Amino acid sequence: MGWPDLTLQGLVFRALSLLLVAGVQGGSMAAAAVLLGDRGPKYDGRLTLAPGSHIDPVGAFGLIVFGLGWTRPPDVEAGLLRPGPVAIVVVILAGSLALLALSAVLGALIVPALTGMSYTAGLTAAAFLRTAASLSIGCALLALFPIPPLAGGLVLGAAGVTLPPPVRSGLAILLLAAVAAGLAGRLLGPLQAALAALVLGG
Repeated sequence: MGWPDLTLQGLVFRALSLLLVAGVQGGSMAAAAVLLGDRGPKYDGRLTLAPGSHIDPVGAFGLIVFGLGWTRPPDVEAGLLRPGPVAIVVVILAGSLALLALSAVLGALIVPALTGMSYTAGLTAAAFLRTAASLSIGCALLALFPIPPLAGGLVLGAAGVTLPPPVRSGLAILLLAAVAAGLAGRLLGPLQAALAALVLGG
């Protein structure tokens, strides 16, 4: 993964993509947690596709500026989940699978955008759809790592590990640094490219 497009269009496309990613991932994880027995995300206002409830400021910065980031996972009480704390894996996967489904839907809209819109509008719409689809795949993969503040970090809470706020903040900064340096992108690159080829045809 190379340096992201820092033109105004690139930044706007990634900011709009963030709204889709945050709403779909956060809402899906909250829905999975509620269905499995923890109604906390509903009371916390997380059972919604509205992106504002799910945006993590540091993760949003990473996504918009560097092309890879994360959203704020819902607070989940793993002990309330059925059939037990191991169900936290289902909650985490719900968010990533929803993002992969979103990517597939966005990819399927590219050809209709090119054929059903005027030339300039179609090219712009197709470029945005490709950007959003690719970012959705990257965020879906990154979220699986068991590191707070990523969704995968919820497994630590399920295992009884509680990190103090300063440590969590430090991990977020380190993760952003890894994204900015391209380390996270290079780690995810081969799998992200393979999934993007399936969804977008290369």
